[in-house]
Amino acid sequence: MTRRLKVSLLSSLAVLGLGVGFASALPAAAATTATSSSSSSSSATTTENTTTSADFTTDPNAAVSMDSAPNISFGSNPAPNGKTNGSYVGVSADNPLEVSNPGVPTGWSIQLKNTPFTDTTGDTLEGAVLSLGDSTVAAANTGNPSAVPTASSTPLDGGSANQIVLSAPAKGGLGVWDATYVPNKISLSVPAGQLGGDYTSTLTWQLSETPQ
Repeated sequence: MTRRLKVSLLSSLAVLGLGVGFASALPAAAATTATSSSSSSSSATTTENTTTSADFTTDPNAAVSMDSAPNISFGSNPAPNGKTNGSYVGVSADNPLEVSNPGVPTGWSIQLKNTPFTDTTGDTLEGAVLSLGDSTVAAANTGNPSAVPTASSTPLDGGSANQIVLSAPAKGGLGVWDATYVPNKISLSVPAGQLGGDYTSTLTWQLSETPQ
């Protein structure tokens, strides 16, 4: 399943889980035979085992789904044309990368790639590299015992190669999981020597029902 979401630049370089016993003796008396008596009691314990059961079913047509992914913005910045290259920090990332697994045991993964940053006139931010930084992965509910998906961060250079950004092992990643990207950890590096413009890169997030 492929879902395309845009990262748009607002202006220059934008988007840029117990016997009791007792005895008593009577004192002897003349022509009297002493007698004694004793008594005891005991109690026994028994055990019995019972069972309780619960049956959970999964729709045979159930499938893992990607519910959302972030749109990212770097705001408005001066074009990098000085003695140093440009480095920009994200201003916003509106949604988490969210995956829902209704009980599919295969495991799953999300791969990501992006297109070059290009403006409406066709000009491109040559050499621009986008990094989403480390995301925080957590279950949408409290106490989810399923294996936590693993997140990874790989720079995106606008090429055609997919990068693994989130992966759950077989029988893991069950339920709803969010990988949240924090804007100030997202960065865009751009070599100096660029034209001003409103540049946009399309991020393609691809879900597969196989772990990586």
